[in-house]
Amino acid sequence: MPHTLHVTTHEGAVGRLDFDARQSLYRFAYDGTWTARRNAFPLSPHIPLSGEEPAGGAVHRFIANLLPEGRALDVASVVYQVSKDNTYGLIRMLGKEPVGALSFLATDEAGQPVEVEHVRPNDPPPARREISLDELSQRIRERDAIPFPVWDGKVRLSVAGYQDKLQVLLEGERIALADGPLSSTHILKPESRSPVTPCMVANEHYCMTLASRMGLQAAPVAIRRIPEPILLIQRFDRSVVLDASDGQSVEAVQRRHVIDGCQALDLPVSFKYERNFGNTLDVRNIREGVSFEKLFSLQRHLDNPAAARTFMIRWALFQLLIGNSDAHGKNLSFFVHGGGLDPAPMYDLVSVNAYGEQVEQDMAMGYGDAFRLEEITPFALADFAQRTGTAPRFLAREMTRLAQAAKALAPGLASSDLYIGDERALVQTVSAFIGAQADRLLQFAPMVPQIDRKLL
Repeated sequence: MPHTLHVTTHEGAVGRLDFDARQSLYRFAYDGTWTARRNAFPLSPHIPLSGEEPAGGAVHRFIANLLPEGRALDVASVVYQVSKDNTYGLIRMLGKEPVGALSFLATDEAGQPVEVEHVRPNDPPPARREISLDELSQRIRERDAIPFPVWDGKVRLSVAGYQDKLQVLLEGERIALADGPLSSTHILKPESRSPVTPCMVANEHYCMTLASRMGLQAAPVAIRRIPEPILLIQRFDRSVVLDASDGQSVEAVQRRHVIDGCQALDLPVSFKYERNFGNTLDVRNIREGVSFEKLFSLQRHLDNPAAARTFMIRWALFQLLIGNSDAHGKNLSFFVHGGGLDPAPMYDLVSVNAYGEQVEQDMAMGYGDAFRLEEITPFALADFAQRTGTAPRFLAREMTRLAQAAKALAPGLASSDLYIGDERALVQTVSAFIGAQADRLLQFAPMVPQIDRKLL
């Protein structure tokens, strides 16, 4: 039996997703009114506006990459009684507000999309379900008993990733769940429940703020205490219209289309790590997942290749500076528009390696053949430059610039009054870690252009 979801944006119909359950076959067809628009964009470079038939499985891979992972996926499966392997069933339930601009709408018995609420000039304000600080604090403390993504009997998360998080509407000090035509404006992350990664809120806030202060494009972040610390990340795939009378109330939220590295490369979510089968001795040489080399192969899809390549080089080097071993293919995203792809601001920047051997130290993507920080050498970085088509002298200049900026800015930020108690000790540890990494990059930078390319 065929099944259908209508795919829309705030501008109207984009197309139709058809699913044949017996054959597990997905098809997508663009709406003629969408392709006729001057500002039309494709779902991804691999599902082109021309109507050319995508590669086998491309539509399914695109949809599957929109779904949450880990416990959030388990929760959605249980709440909606849909198998975790049933991508269509899950996107049908979670597809109102995934990452990006698209909504996936169920249809009625006549095959027509379920009517979406529209706001007219005299209508009351769109519904939002405000969350009191007491309720939020209680829900954070009860996460082991009540899954954090579930609010009012609904799974309120359709964002990829493993961490506990919630899509929220932020209006000044008010935090709410968006309903009706409104969308979320921020991602809310509570503290990690893992005893081996304490103070993750402070860690991510510190790394994200450092990136911004170093002149890198990163999503704005803020810490609030309720009293538990929460991290609020401003969504770069949302554009907010505020009520001019108070400058805080949200009148409308427009969504921008973004895709992650897996979607840009037409790879399944299971390929988000370069070593897609793991790092044990028998499979560590199998490197079919997202790699720096693959990401830089996207050049033909980039709207401004030179600017995008510079951004990606800085993204890769910043992961080395902070020791983010979990910087995988879904931690880099791109805006999608008619002209191609543009890198979106950085997100999920965390110093994982600063926690020591109690967490995974192998990097998600190799720099040349080096997957551990202690394996990074001038040769490995020259190999990285060769594989990504980067001029060694340019890489050396960027290494020097970023390392010098990190050494100048990291200690002062770690002394900020924003961080309290154990957080202060943690960010001091991260700052020292970054300082040591910066010294290594400064030492290696002049050697990289001297490596004979014939040896690579």
